[in-house]
Amino acid sequence: NLVLRTDVSGDPTFRELVGRVRETDLEAYAHQDLPFERLVEILNPERSLSRHPLFQVMLILNNQMATGVDVSTPQLDISEIYATHDAARFDLTFEFGQLDAAIGLRGGLTFADDVFERGSAELLAERFVRLLGVVVGSPDVPVGGVEVLVPGERWRVLEEWNDTAV
Repeated sequence: NLVLRTDVSGDPTFRELVGRVRETDLEAYAHQDLPFERLVEILNPERSLSRHPLFQVMLILNNQMATGVDVSTPQLDISEIYATHDAARFDLTFEFGQLDAAIGLRGGLTFADDVFERGSAELLAERFVRLLGVVVGSPDVPVGGVEVLVPGERWRVLEEWNDTAV
């Protein structure tokens, strides 16, 4: 696990943000052999039983496509399976995998049901897909200008929930 923080100050474009993330990642990879438990010990963050000490959201990218190499023998039959998670280890885990070059990426979201209701987690996933659609189509848009709210949600937040006359 690499714990990363991303600087979004100055309202960079998504293209600039990806550059910042790349630099942060490269610096982090230089220290990837440091055991995670040792990092927690060194940083000594404030502990809480309600959350992980360093991060609450994990992003996993499995970008190694299956090779299609058959290693089965008459005595041994081997096939790929895709595991599912029964319990969330973190508040949110976004996991993406490349199944084949034609499909691109497939993803999934695992969430802690003591932190999120299913509908809220699904809404976060929908917003994330909207975000990806915008920034892939327009990588030079400033991150602060990306609309992540689903249709009708902006009105509900600004008008319905903020109606001081009610």
